[in-house]
Amino acid sequence: MRSAAHADLPHMSADDFELLLTTAETAGPIRNLWPLYLHDISAYDGRAPNRHGVIDDDEDARTWGDPGDWWSKPQHLFPYLIRVGGIPAGFNLIAGGPYALTVGVDFVMHEFFVVHAFRGSDTAMHAAQRGIEKHRGAWEVVTYTNAPRPIAFWRKTLPTCAAGDVVETEEDHPWGRKVVFRFDNRAK
Repeated sequence: MRSAAHADLPHMSADDFELLLTTAETAGPIRNLWPLYLHDISAYDGRAPNRHGVIDDDEDARTWGDPGDWWSKPQHLFPYLIRVGGIPAGFNLIAGGPYALTVGVDFVMHEFFVVHAFRGSDTAMHAAQRGIEKHRGAWEVVTYTNAPRPIAFWRKTLPTCAAGDVVETEEDHPWGRKVVFRFDNRAK
């Protein structure tokens, strides 16, 4: 049930949905959504806030961090903002080249987040599909082993993006023990 404050959120139609590649100048919404993402994934990685109330590896961090410098290497880092009806609804951070850490992988879905108010709609599926469409090659999507909803989401979504089979494994990844989905979309 939506609160009165959310009653006027737009219902998504194809015309209302946008996936925008951001620049350093337009990065504000992603930077603002970053703490919400960290809060969400703390359910899976177990990270608690430091003594200042900030989820950060730095125990002395006094303010929320940001996603890093996603805007410094546009040939390899693709920070997309998800918007619905002009409202920031999440982000899709895609990395390629040296940031895709697995041999033979061209692109990795590095971070993916949709605000709770837009979950249960097609927003996440559209954001994943459109982001993957923009980058052709061998792909990897990685998530936590203890994350049933994200795992189910990727199982449902990735076959719509792949040119062939999607291979799912649980493995020791450079990011730790993860569920990993691999596929190719070059021939799609």
